[in-house]
Amino acid sequence: MKRVFLTRLLVCAGFLALVCGMAPSAQAVDQADLMVALKTTPLLTNKLSGSAVMAVVFDPADPASKAEADSLKALLDAGVDAPGGVKISGLMVPVAEAGSKLSMAKLAFITKGACSDAVSSAANAAGLLSMSTDLDCVKSNKCILGIVTKPSVTIYYSKTAADAAKVGFAQAFTMLAKQI
Repeated sequence: MKRVFLTRLLVCAGFLALVCGMAPSAQAVDQADLMVALKTTPLLTNKLSGSAVMAVVFDPADPASKAEADSLKALLDAGVDAPGGVKISGLMVPVAEAGSKLSMAKLAFITKGACSDAVSSAANAAGLLSMSTDLDCVKSNKCILGIVTKPSVTIYYSKTAADAAKVGFAQAFTMLAKQI
């Protein structure tokens, strides 16, 4: 009887470990995500120089979006340079303020949960290179770049979103990114 109980307990524990291991994790943006995103900036046809503001777009009502924004802003506040010595600073932008604040930036990082038509329209109107770790935002053509760093580095690209924002890339970029 005791042996049957222990066997069932081990089977249940194994099942729970498998299920928990398969669940998507809500990880905040890390330095690797940010650095991969910034490595695309020298491939822009309208190159950045000097200093540039990165808008960190988030949904204050979504705890995961807010946590991702806080993590990204902390990385930016610690001091980040894009290739070419461009100094990057961060500007927190709640989704409700995207229409009025995105024009103050050169780049936009859209957190998971903050991707919307309104944010996309504001980023397009400002001509911003928009990026996210939320691939659904890129697949829906609301964001230009999708950044994946785990388990390997992959950059996804929405030509439709880039055209809408009038953001162009050097031809070498097409060899680097996977077009959606």
